[in-house]
Amino acid sequence: MKKIVVILICVVVSSLGCLSGCTDNDTSGTYKQIDSDGDGYDNAVDAFPSNSSEWRDSDGDGAGDNSDEFPNDANETLDSDGDGCGDNSDAFPSNPGECLDSDGDGVGDNSDFFPYDETRWEQPVLDPFLTRATPFIQKLMLDNDKLRTYANTVLNGCDTSDVECKVNALYRDVLMNYTWVAAPMDSETLQTPLEVIQGKEGTCEDLSVLLCSLLNNVGILSYLIFTETHVYVMTYNVSVNELWDVAEHSLIRQVEGVFGEPLSQPVQQTFPFAPRQIVYVGGLEGQTFGDIIDYLTIDYTMTSDRPIDVFVVDSYAEYIAFNTSDFANFNPLQEYIQVTNASGTSPHVDTYGGIILFNNNNSHTTTVTVDLRFTFKASFYTTYNENALTAYDISGKDAVLLDPTLGEYGFPGYDAGIVGTKTAIHPTTMEYFTLQAGQVT
Repeated sequence: MKKIVVILICVVVSSLGCLSGCTDNDTSGTYKQIDSDGDGYDNAVDAFPSNSSEWRDSDGDGAGDNSDEFPNDANETLDSDGDGCGDNSDAFPSNPGECLDSDGDGVGDNSDFFPYDETRWEQPVLDPFLTRATPFIQKLMLDNDKLRTYANTVLNGCDTSDVECKVNALYRDVLMNYTWVAAPMDSETLQTPLEVIQGKEGTCEDLSVLLCSLLNNVGILSYLIFTETHVYVMTYNVSVNELWDVAEHSLIRQVEGVFGEPLSQPVQQTFPFAPRQIVYVGGLEGQTFGDIIDYLTIDYTMTSDRPIDVFVVDSYAEYIAFNTSDFANFNPLQEYIQVTNASGTSPHVDTYGGIILFNNNNSHTTTVTVDLRFTFKASFYTTYNENALTAYDISGKDAVLLDPTLGEYGFPGYDAGIVGTKTAIHPTTMEYFTLQAGQVT
């Protein structure tokens, strides 16, 4: 039995030895990895097992990382001109100074002065006017939420489609609520519109930049206008007649607010008139026009069933003189003695006068009907009136100037005080042209 066991063990050992000798001569028993190109990376992990210069392709574009200039961008491999833009996306792969051609005109963006306009690319010849105007154009804020909110607050009383109301409202807001500081033109100290709103004052240029920005923010195309010494605003595509009507109405309201009375005052009344009674209708003692009313016109009609006396006077003092029988100092403008009807007009009364009715009868009451109208002529008409409104024809549309230095009684379209050549410049295209009354050159 022992012999048999020994033989079996030897057979097993011999078999193992034979198998080992057929597979590997390495007596260590370790499996050897294969690196075909000898670059130190096993074939199993080498993306390029036959290329000793490459072993990894991070972006999977077929180009090894060592030769791929964009190893993490599967769309790019080469940068022939070394400008940082891959050849596939480089419009100029052999020009290190250019990469993009946004407008497709064949001129790279870096050398194209108009990179988004395929019709032009060369830098314009140095233009003295553009050099002067550019700092002001750059201060404009044409699409700003804060300015739009501010403007819409001012326009609260205007219909959405009423351009003339909007123009007048924004213009009058600047005239009424901002102080004009007279100063030489200086682009270095020019304020932004938001700075002007905060400080509530500015030069002509500051106020013009503010007004132009407000108008453009509510969709009303407006230009800056330059003369030798000032900057103004021109608003485009308005109805001149409608604009004057809106402006006149707002000016009248302004005067009435200061004067404290309506500029047109009708008086219609029928009443019993006792014997020796005196009735006076008109301005009171000490009441004056100030500098906001030029004159008063009195239109009158009177009828009665018995004769009475009628006097048109130019002041309350005349009424006092008549009432106290001081006839030496009584000087009526017009008089009617013992009449049953009287009518007429006293134009251009320079002081706040009125009309006196006197029942010069000792025993009879009479019934009197009066129809009066007191019309006050505002002083602003002397300068600011429809005949003084200047319009400019731009491509068949009316345009008017807005001068922010005219004060609280200014109106849109008045530019009689602007002297010298007027040059209008578009706020975005920078195109400019010279203005002449009634036409554009």
